[in-house]
Amino acid sequence: MNKIALLGALTLGATLSLSATASEHGHAAAKVEPWTLQHWDETAAAMPKGDAMRGSELHKNSMCMTCHGENGVAPSRNAPSLAGNTPEFIYKTLLDYRSGLRNEGDGKSSVMIAATQPMSNQHMADLAAFYAQQVIPAPAAMASVDPQIDRLVRKGDASRMITPCASCHGAHGEGNEVTPALAGQTAHYFVRTMHAYKNGHRNNDINEGMSQFTHDLTDAEIDALAQYYASLNRKP
Repeated sequence: MNKIALLGALTLGATLSLSATASEHGHAAAKVEPWTLQHWDETAAAMPKGDAMRGSELHKNSMCMTCHGENGVAPSRNAPSLAGNTPEFIYKTLLDYRSGLRNEGDGKSSVMIAATQPMSNQHMADLAAFYAQQVIPAPAAMASVDPQIDRLVRKGDASRMITPCASCHGAHGEGNEVTPALAGQTAHYFVRTMHAYKNGHRNNDINEGMSQFTHDLTDAEIDALAQYYASLNRKP
């Protein structure tokens, strides 16, 4: 058995074991120090150079493609599409799961926490390189955008101290360094993520940026943003 296949077997075993434990005993959040910008800069500087070919093997031989699709495009609404995301974002996310910092407390994260336990930093960098090379298919033509939502995306709302979404995620939702790409993302997953930040169930964001920005968003605004980004054609 080669190293990639062995890692896949270890990942499957760890995932099944931790998932069973979570379902039986609940899912407690781990006590992990949150990110600071300095800590992330140091981590990013030490990130190994990823190999997309090795990442492709990991994606296929581990459980990744089951939820995230053959080419990183999620086949269901419950998992995020990873295709086209920056290597830094994928790498940080995998680190967050392995450390337990990302733990929404609803049991869904237990699968990813378990899946990342056998992974080395090199494995994570390889997966990140693979996903960065994949492409989200262009969606159907976007419907007209509510001017208030367009304003949130491009200008934010100073009265509520909400910065423009585009300032971090890009004018076309393409992502930027450690911030994820949002264009073409599954709307259901987007909504779930925003509520996790808003309700304090997710706190792996650097300096709690997303937690602050989502605090005053209404449910209607979150739903509208989800539909906006799901129908947005990502451009480089």
